Amino acid sequence: MAYDFASLLFAGPCNARCPFCIGKLVDPRLNVDNLGIYPPRGLERWMALIWEHNIRQVTFSGTTTDPQLYRHEARLLAYLRQHLPGQTQFSLHTNGRLALRKMAVFNQYDRASLSIPSFEASTYRRMMGVSGPPDIENILRLTDIKIKISCITGDENSPQIGQFLEHCAGLGIRRVALRKPYGEVRPWTALLPLDKLGLVLRSEYRSNPVYDYRGMEVTLWDFEQTATKAINLFSNGTISTDYRLIQ
Repeated sequence: MAYDFASLLFAGPCNARCPFCIGKLVDPRLNVDNLGIYPPRGLERWMALIWEHNIRQVTFSGTTTDPQLYRHEARLLAYLRQHLPGQTQFSLHTNGRLALRKMAVFNQYDRASLSIPSFEASTYRRMMGVSGPPDIENILRLTDIKIKISCITGDENSPQIGQFLEHCAGLGIRRVALRKPYGEVRPWTALLPLDKLGLVLRSEYRSNPVYDYRGMEVTLWDFEQTATKAINLFSNGTISTDYRLIQ
């Protein structure tokens, strides 16, 4: 079986309080705090599967926390670069709140996906549970790795998506993913004013439509519909081959 990527999942206290956090739906037995554990539980078995299935994309992500809160982030990333195939690409999936403070390790990844639902402070607070958003302009100024913006969509920010995309394009962002919250069953046409956003359909990726917006790639991502395949290492050492974390 071909897998798109392998994911390291971290759990523990978080620096955001997102009401839509998918980690709250994950079996609590999988969400053991591992922010201070080195190496992560099950790491060698997970690495063996990466070799066995010739996986070349590895992500640092989280269920109930942000991976940049992992206290051995730089050490683990260096270890994996040394012990996984040389062509492996490493990606960070983060809320970006620690990026500037940890820019040295941030820049050691090949790419990063920043979860930002809004650049408007009050909307960001409602959707993330904390003040913000992170200083994306400074992050972009201090890094040369590939940056994608991942935007969870809901009633709180859907009226602002046009301005959000315009701002991303103005910053020079090349890729944006607009994501449905887990369990959202409404069609995209009920969530977003697609006919007013200036999106031009170009292709699809793993059953998700991909649009062009002023030269920027915009994907509408639905966890329930995607055909993505992944190997996930949960914080308690459990390995899952289902992309949907709560399965």
